Amino acid sequence: MKKVVIWVGIIVAMFGGLIWFSQSNTKDAAPSTTFATVTQDVINGAKLYDVRNADEYKAGHFAGATNWSLQDMQASKLPDVAIDTKIYVYCHSGNRSGQATTILKNAGYTNVIDLHGLADVQTIGGKIITE
Repeated sequence: MKKVVIWVGIIVAMFGGLIWFSQSNTKDAAPSTTFATVTQDVINGAKLYDVRNADEYKAGHFAGATNWSLQDMQASKLPDVAIDTKIYVYCHSGNRSGQATTILKNAGYTNVIDLHGLADVQTIGGKIITE
């Protein structure tokens, strides 16, 4: 009986740890940001990077965005901007933007904001355009 209680305690602790860890990884989200704020920040010198590939970018992206693919970042081709420049990143679903955020922060950039996926940016007011 004592072993059962110990095992149940271990399982509960592990499950609680997983829940805590999964919630702690959402800190880069920008839920209170509006696309109008992003646009104004870009006008004032911030960068908005679409980290999808070139074909995805050409099919439609947000106004003010520059295509800087995750593949380029993974190959150490990083933006030539001051490390304290505000940088917004987004992708299709949020996966690549999360990876890009990690790469940029690990490279020393200090003001990186992950906007996640296209649908998330549309939710805050972004409109997809084609050029």
